[in-house]
This record gives sequence, structure tokens and C-alpha cells, in this order.
Amino acid sequence: MNGKFTTNQDIILMLSKRIKEYRLAARISQKEMAEKSGVGLATISHFEQGVNQNLTLNNLISLLRVIGMEQRLNNLLPELPMPPMTLKQINKYIPKRMDK
Repeated sequence: MNGKFTTNQDIILMLSKRIKEYRLAARISQKEMAEKSGVGLATISHFEQGVNQNLTLNNLISLLRVIGMEQRLNNLLPELPMPPMTLKQINKYIPKRMDK
């Protein structure tokens, strides 16, 4: 899956696949991941298999911590270059185009 996700399920399946790939690359068993994250072994197993698609956000963050990827969450929603209210104030002073 490269960039085109049509449903939430597509995104969840991609996340479950990636979590598994990163876990395997780190040579961590599901049991070790469960112990380190505090997420149940069955929950991890079912998530990786695509059976359980209702992993809590808290559990997802815990799994990301185990594989060292929690800092990448900032890439998901980077900080805006300026606060929205500042942008709104600036936009007040930008002349609007007048159609003739």
C-alpha cells in the first residue's frame, strides 16, 4: 500500500502490517512486545493478523514506543508554521481580489 487509502480499514491494515514489520526487524517477539508495552499478547496478535481493528490509541502509542517510533508521530501532524488565530488576523489585512 503506497499512499492511496480508500477506507479507514486500509489504513488500519497498513498500520498493523508496519507494526509487525518493525517488531520483526527489531527481533522482538509478540510476547516481548506485550511485556514491554503492557498491551495484551492476544491484542497484539489479533492486531497484527488484521483480526482486531479496534486497537486503542493508547495501545498503539505503547506499541510504537517499543519499536522506537513514537517520535515519528510528530510527522503525522506537524506543528503549523503559525497559530491559526495569528493566520486569521493576518488574513484580515490581505486585500481581497475584486472581480470586475
